[in-house]
Amino acid sequence: MRLPCLVACVLALPAAFADTCAVPADSEGLGVGVYVDQDLFVPGTNRDRDYTMGVGVEVYHDRGPLTVYRDLLAALEPLVGFDRACGRLYQSYLAGAVTYTPDDIGNPAPILDDRPYASLLYLSNKKVVADADRVLGVEVMLGAIGLNVARNVQTALHGWVRDQFETDRPVDPEGWEHQISNGGEPTLRLRVASGRLLAQGSGWDVARSWEANLGFQTNAAIGLTGRVGAQRGPFWSTPHDPVNRGSFVPSPQHTQLYAWAAGRLRAVAYDALLQGQFRDSRVTVDDGDMRRLVWEGAVGITRGWPGWQLTFAVNAKAGDTRLPQAPDEHVWGGVYLSWWHD
Repeated sequence: MRLPCLVACVLALPAAFADTCAVPADSEGLGVGVYVDQDLFVPGTNRDRDYTMGVGVEVYHDRGPLTVYRDLLAALEPLVGFDRACGRLYQSYLAGAVTYTPDDIGNPAPILDDRPYASLLYLSNKKVVADADRVLGVEVMLGAIGLNVARNVQTALHGWVRDQFETDRPVDPEGWEHQISNGGEPTLRLRVASGRLLAQGSGWDVARSWEANLGFQTNAAIGLTGRVGAQRGPFWSTPHDPVNRGSFVPSPQHTQLYAWAAGRLRAVAYDALLQGQFRDSRVTVDDGDMRRLVWEGAVGITRGWPGWQLTFAVNAKAGDTRLPQAPDEHVWGGVYLSWWHD
């Protein structure tokens, strides 16, 4: 009975969202975002380990049907406080992939004192209700873990780097046969997230957020985001970590230039990319080696032109485990490009 009660409580948290709000003035349209995370993007910090790369392509809009999980999300709307007469409804469809490796990728043997190899290919559908001061989002993600796509892409990328720079590094990854759920299996995650503008002034604003995830990653987080500069989009459009945890939706309709910083504190109950799922995995992380409270942070520069938005971000997070060879923290870069057409 505990799990159904937990789900009901999580979904009921934001029900008060629809009590008061003002409809934003953003124009209707269709947008596309392309997001790339890569530890090579931050010189001097690249160790080609942990979260080593991620990509995502998102289609988002605020008109017409674009829901892949229409029946499920329609059933969730009253539970999470969606009110289509209050605020504006945005929808998105995101396909992506993330890759994780241990440090010694040239070792073909099982590595038991570092995080395991893991990969995820996913397809997600997200609905967001937002006004100028508040935002609420629900996302359903379907994916597959343990496929060989990540191994093939990483091997090809490392070979290209060696050829281009005439060097013997980075080496090819030799341990992908020991990845979580090797051979592949389906997985699922439900995410509920909300944010609220706390304060703003001439050229700055600060907002808070919370989120809860249930599924192959089960956790909850609270966070703060701040922007400084000529920001003209809503606070919830800050492009923080769109590949992994997901920002809400972009807003590239405005000419703007601003710096931003974001931080989250996350309580972790379960992570299949570390602890395994249903299929047997040769290398997994025991409960006692998991970090249950982890920090995440990012700083970035966002430049917007009418119809376009480009962001460069430096992201960091605490290590997910206490294993001897696992890192205490990890840093990677992100380049995020969005296009919008009214």
